[in-house]
Amino acid sequence: MKTRLAIVILAALFAFLPQLVSAQADQAEWTLMFYMDSDNNLEAPQMNDLKEMMAVGSTAKINLIGLIDRSEKGDDVRGYTDKPVGGLPNWTTAKYVVIEKGKLRQMADWGELNMGDPANLKRFLDETSKQFPAKRYGLIFGDHGAGWPGILADESAKGDSIDMTELSATLKTFTATAGKLELIGFDACLMGNFEVARTVSPFAKTMVASEEVEPGNGWDYTPMLTAMNKNPEMDGIAFGKIIVDTYKAFYTSPEERDTSLGITLGVIDLSKIDALANAISDLALVNQAFIKAGGTPSVYKVAQARSHAEEFGRSKEFSFEDFDVVHYAQNVKVVSPDAASVKAADAVIAAAKAAVVYKVSGAAHPKASGLSIYFPSNKNNLLGYGYSTYSFFPTTKWGLLLGEYYGLLGADTQPPQIQNIQSNDVEIAKGDVAIVTAKVKADDIDESTFVIARNEKDVSIIIGSVPSEPDEKGVLHEDWDGTWFTIGDGKNQQICPVTGFEETDAGKDEYIAEVPAQVRYKGEKEWSDVTLYFLLDFKETDATGKFIYAFEYEKNQAREVELDTGDSIRPVYLVVTANGDTKDIASPDEADVLHFNKTDGLVIGNERVEAGNYSIGFLITDYAGNTAEKFIDVTVK
Repeated sequence: MKTRLAIVILAALFAFLPQLVSAQADQAEWTLMFYMDSDNNLEAPQMNDLKEMMAVGSTAKINLIGLIDRSEKGDDVRGYTDKPVGGLPNWTTAKYVVIEKGKLRQMADWGELNMGDPANLKRFLDETSKQFPAKRYGLIFGDHGAGWPGILADESAKGDSIDMTELSATLKTFTATAGKLELIGFDACLMGNFEVARTVSPFAKTMVASEEVEPGNGWDYTPMLTAMNKNPEMDGIAFGKIIVDTYKAFYTSPEERDTSLGITLGVIDLSKIDALANAISDLALVNQAFIKAGGTPSVYKVAQARSHAEEFGRSKEFSFEDFDVVHYAQNVKVVSPDAASVKAADAVIAAAKAAVVYKVSGAAHPKASGLSIYFPSNKNNLLGYGYSTYSFFPTTKWGLLLGEYYGLLGADTQPPQIQNIQSNDVEIAKGDVAIVTAKVKADDIDESTFVIARNEKDVSIIIGSVPSEPDEKGVLHEDWDGTWFTIGDGKNQQICPVTGFEETDAGKDEYIAEVPAQVRYKGEKEWSDVTLYFLLDFKETDATGKFIYAFEYEKNQAREVELDTGDSIRPVYLVVTANGDTKDIASPDEADVLHFNKTDGLVIGNERVEAGNYSIGFLITDYAGNTAEKFIDVTVK
């Protein structure tokens, strides 16, 4: 009886075997899942991303599946669009689609969704893996990013996002049955972050993300998917390298090459993140011991290593306080060159370089290694955003260093001391140069700037500031000839309030300058706040510069905005009242408005300021956040 049963079972198995082999042969190599929250001011560029994907489309080997939620705003300004895409009329809900060559095939309309709700991400992953099984799965997010605080910003749900705890739980459930993702990609800002990599490392093999804010156009999907079609058996690392190469090629093209200055994008081998986490823990413990043993002088050295490290996501409006992990470790070796610190720092450098297997970075970020780490300036920023509540926090000893660091800095409430400020000239005629000097205690200075303000009645209007580093004796030294930077449209020029300088590759005498401004888009009446960025070249006698790009910063999110012919621009100045209150102002005079056109763009120049009364001097901020300032009144003739 048993023998007969075995024969029956074997016969059934052999009968089923051809079907099993056929099913395996027909299984796709990849299913790429695009979770695109376009229900915000990135709707227009994300619709362009879909068009780039449709230029290639799904094949027998590669499934391109998307969940795309669009905005209800239905206009064509500032990142929104009401245009049909892929044969589907404009929609405001979330559509579940197959991205085919030249069109979108709708499988379902899921209604108005909160894309920041992880339940909707889970439903998308589960549904797609059932309907489109493959040997490898890739998950790519398209939207705003903020690093470890989260991904996405669904405007219909009041900007709700998926935080790292929610992302971790969702991926854990999905990968328990589907297996590890071959690749997780973030076509979003600031997600090239150690804490993000630590969160997703148990659930994916490869991560692709940017340390810095991404340009508005994001990734270039047509060439990267074309390359995948030519070799659909490639793994996540190989595909990640193609993503980076096509990203670089797009932003170094003649149309976009100036934008390339600020780009970063890296491929992270997530199997190496545990080793990096261990190395970061060891460095944190060594730094903590260094601070304990040395007290305040030692905490200043650690603060210096942090302050001088490559930083990402920083603007006049907001700082994400993410610093390059390799550059920080390199700085530790400089400020505390004892054997234990050097050994621990070298281990972090080696582990990070092993994890980041491929990367690109523009000239504005010469020290970008591919992964940043959160190092807030004060305890309030650490507690206020709930950093210690996330799953990545207890997996390293980084928090012990932060606690020791803030324990000492928090007790420092003494503002910096600026002494003996003087100028050789207080009446600056044309051809004169005022030489301004001051003495500071230099061991705890985080930022030092030379500031120029125009005095009118009871207010001072800040027209600009530039970095001013004290020498080894603590002496600050700046020259001013009564001229300042201007921005112009080819016909009109306006003194511009430069609020930030960032050096590009060392030794090139090139800087990225940040200019706060407002834009009135063509056809609109209201003004919108933006930050303009220029590349300044100091190699010649007079500084020259050209416009690179503009960003909006809103609700801790950044988005590149494209200026077009017919847009109007005016600089925004910081005004300080007699009692110390501050506010931003822009000239209401239409004669002071610049008119953008794509042919001429915007240019930066240098002109003499209006005759009148000015204050020039220094603003100092120490590592504890205390500030001090000293000014001298001068007259420009």
